[in-house]
Amino acid sequence: MDQEQRIRIQNFRCFKDLEVKGFKRVNLIGGQNNIGKTTLLEALSLYFHPNPSSISCLKEVRKESDEELTKRPKDAWKNLFHGENDTDSIFLDGCFNGDNQNIVISVRDAIQIGVFETFFEDIEGTNIAKKMVSLLQETNPKSTLEIQRIHNKYQPSKRYIVANTRGLFSPDFNHQEPIPFLSSYYYLSNEQIARKYDRIDFDGKGKEVLQLLQTLDESIEGLRTYSHIEPTLYVQTKTQKRGLPITLFGDAIYRTTVIALELLSQENPVLFIDEIENGIHHTNQQKVWQALFHLSNQLNTMIFATTHSLEMIQAFKQAGDEFPDRGAYIELAHDPRTDNIVAITRDTDVLEYELERNKPVRGE
Repeated sequence: MDQEQRIRIQNFRCFKDLEVKGFKRVNLIGGQNNIGKTTLLEALSLYFHPNPSSISCLKEVRKESDEELTKRPKDAWKNLFHGENDTDSIFLDGCFNGDNQNIVISVRDAIQIGVFETFFEDIEGTNIAKKMVSLLQETNPKSTLEIQRIHNKYQPSKRYIVANTRGLFSPDFNHQEPIPFLSSYYYLSNEQIARKYDRIDFDGKGKEVLQLLQTLDESIEGLRTYSHIEPTLYVQTKTQKRGLPITLFGDAIYRTTVIALELLSQENPVLFIDEIENGIHHTNQQKVWQALFHLSNQLNTMIFATTHSLEMIQAFKQAGDEFPDRGAYIELAHDPRTDNIVAITRDTDVLEYELERNKPVRGE
């Protein structure tokens, strides 16, 4: 990762034109409320996953109403664009791990059935193919979002997602993995946790989850699932050899487990975590960061997280001291001269210098 990692974001949500440089293996984003921390995560998720599933994921992250979408499908994409101006395109231009990529996202009011023909060759006769043809032939209000990807100047690829009075549709929905975006309220059911853990344990990586939880609670001795009762992950302790359901161990254990499971269970090279401090007591924050630095190096994964918490920033710095040149802190702030949002990137050494001198690091 010697080449500078960067992204330029234009016309996306609150960002008219923002460039962020100097990303590392583990990245923490801070700033004042409503400055765009979550928006930066969203832009990065679209950059790394430029497909219709990402758009659908972002609507879920923002808890956007399905009812509003079906009432006004022509306005389905407006809040993705700066100033809700969807006549201009969104541009995401970046370089990560030596790969250059450009993403262009545009609204298309009218679209011909022919643009989907390459998809229909693979899924002809299926319900989704019939549904898309029927949808495009309807006269009901609809709007199409086009996502164009140009990778290392190769021939661009295009994907489409259509909004109409019945919801969102795309030929790609059946062929893409979930986006690794952990919102502040991200939730996995007991069964989902158990299934993810079983897959990880089958691959011999269950001990990584256990070791991470042991940094938070030294009394934890083991993890297991029981197939003959309700599927969930049981945590074994010195006093509970059979184990208790993980949901009984509090928010810190639950959220840390979910983060570890997402890191270990997917092949994606990136993970996005919004408001990472949620549920993690300040006394455990440094231990969590140490584990995340370790796992990101071991799994060759980049982590992007946001925080409101000064304590979380301090813990990030302390953990980063053990992993030289692996962490970057990105502060978002308003430029008083232009009132545009700007990004200030610090490595852990510079962050330490400013924290020790009580310098503002959260967009103050």
